[in-house]
Amino acid sequence: MNLRRFLAEAGALAALAIACALVSNAFAAKERRLELPGDYPAAFSVARPPAPVPFEPASAPAAAEPAAPAPAPAPAPVAGAEPKRPVVDRAPAPAPQERPSASPASPSVPDRAAELLARFPAHGQPSVEITGDAAAWLHARGALFLDARRSKDFAEGHVAGARSFPIWEAAVVKERVEALVAEGRDNTLPVVLYCTGGDCEDSHMLAQTLFGAGFENLLVYRDGFPDWKARGGAVAAGRGR
Repeated sequence: MNLRRFLAEAGALAALAIACALVSNAFAAKERRLELPGDYPAAFSVARPPAPVPFEPASAPAAAEPAAPAPAPAPAPVAGAEPKRPVVDRAPAPAPQERPSASPASPSVPDRAAELLARFPAHGQPSVEITGDAAAWLHARGALFLDARRSKDFAEGHVAGARSFPIWEAAVVKERVEALVAEGRDNTLPVVLYCTGGDCEDSHMLAQTLFGAGFENLLVYRDGFPDWKARGGAVAAGRGR
């Protein structure tokens, strides 16, 4: 058998297959069209995400209280007394003179941002995986959630408050990434990305795109939307944003 002829024929068949694939992709509907390498930022910088970050709710340091003068030494602690609960479960109420005169309201945006960054500081990687407990903690504090699944799946049900960023709908996701950048958000704040969990790589692909757009604190919800529903997280339906 002529080896040179065999290799030439094999190369010709491979080139023909690639050409057919490119033509098919060019005429495909936008929901099925694939972005080619080089059409989006960081196209060749794909990196496998590191191991999931273990979730341990951060406890704020207890505020030091001034010792009140006492005529007698403080009594010794009683054996078997209930230990003090973590601050995250029940925060001490501030003294009346320290509270602002305005009506009580939810924490201000700077305070909420500081709390998010204290627990999840910017890591500067394409993505870091998180567990369902961490996702629930972030959702309760108003972190931005982005759904990487297709638009029809998002419309059928998604994490309440999440935005649709269907990574396989190239034109749609490109437009929405540009709009998100134009909002002027602090790119060091945590952003949670999710898809269907398991072997689904859609959220990691979206993280690559957003990392190329300048976002520095992308957190991939490892078990995704099925886990969110299983743990009773808030769910909404409809196309949303």
